[in-house]
Amino acid sequence: MTSSFRNRLPPAVRLTAGVLAALCLTAWPASAMSDPTPTATDATASGAPKDRIEVAVVPIVGGDTDVGIGGGVISSIARPAPGAQIFRWKLEGVAFVTGKSVDDQFRSPYQDFYLMLTNKNLLAGRMRLELRAAYTREANQRYFGLGNASTAPVDEVPSRDHFTRTHPTARARARFRVAGPLHVQVGAMYMYNAIDIEPDSTLLRDATSGSDRVRRLLPLNTSQGVQYFEAGLVYDSRDDEISPARGQHHRLEMRASPWETRHLPNRYMGVSASFTGFVPIVSDRAVLAGRVVGDVQMGNVPAFELSRFDESSALGGPRYVRGVPANRYWGKRKFLSNLELRVRLWRFHVRKSDYELGTTAFFDSGRVWADLTRAEELDGRGLGLKFGTGGGLRLQKGKTFVLRADVAWSPDARPIGGYFLAEHIF
Repeated sequence: MTSSFRNRLPPAVRLTAGVLAALCLTAWPASAMSDPTPTATDATASGAPKDRIEVAVVPIVGGDTDVGIGGGVISSIARPAPGAQIFRWKLEGVAFVTGKSVDDQFRSPYQDFYLMLTNKNLLAGRMRLELRAAYTREANQRYFGLGNASTAPVDEVPSRDHFTRTHPTARARARFRVAGPLHVQVGAMYMYNAIDIEPDSTLLRDATSGSDRVRRLLPLNTSQGVQYFEAGLVYDSRDDEISPARGQHHRLEMRASPWETRHLPNRYMGVSASFTGFVPIVSDRAVLAGRVVGDVQMGNVPAFELSRFDESSALGGPRYVRGVPANRYWGKRKFLSNLELRVRLWRFHVRKSDYELGTTAFFDSGRVWADLTRAEELDGRGLGLKFGTGGGLRLQKGKTFVLRADVAWSPDARPIGGYFLAEHIF
């Protein structure tokens, strides 16, 4: 990269790139390149060799009527650790692409690729670092209107109800243990967004000719960067990070984008709180898991962020309210909750690898509010709770990798939602 090109980059982009480059050198474990052959003296207290590497590669096939049918691979390489720490470091990757025939032409509505490196073994185990790089293109992003009371048309028309969003993203998060289960977390994220929107779309109509309040809530830029810093407190007493059976995981976080430039036009901030708990019902074979999340966004929030939380669809999609279509409801305030009953059915071995098969029943719910102040014309009256319910299967390999397959029904579903992803929902 020449110095003239570097100078043309926005300061926030140069700052984030520098931080990520420095952290990459710190985070990458030397043992990932060449682990020594374990000896008898290298055994952990549990009998597992210290330098054993767990590798998981799983081909996936999935999709729905919106994105079509696709395939890809979920993979991970990890060095396990004893006890609740689960692993010392882990490299996880996903590649997934779908295809669909639209107007007798083959198209790829959804493409998602990411790599994430997690190292827990820094500063004598007191520091955890996550580095994530991703590229996502979504050609079926929904917008039916702002607020909890927005109504979906009987038949979705892509040129009217959908838009395309492409967003490469880089993120770094560091977590420092203060005392016992209490941690301090800091991070930085940069995301470039390119939006392709049709002239007759509902989103463009609302952003340009809606009411004063709606236009203020929908600052729409077809090409822009978003960069923010985050800081928070984390309480984590889980006995197992991948498949916990007991303990708590709470997070209080603030994120802020202080910029207001041509490349980074949105100055805004967000405050969120997440409370999660796990209670064993029958030994560790049946576990009741629950989560409650609240999020408030303030300032000139980018339009597409109104339907998201923690870089994912909030009310709808695979991570928070299953069954409701992804990005279905948009608003500055969000309430989300999940309740799951997880049951372990069978443990078995295949080629010296340990596996565990389980099942899950769940009920997810949530609500959004369009603005920071009351807006009955957008949110309606009453409880207005949106929900999804269903069940699924879980397959865990070793200590560091879990696959989940869920089917969910919701009054908003058309007719059901299906999800096949890595890791538990929380």
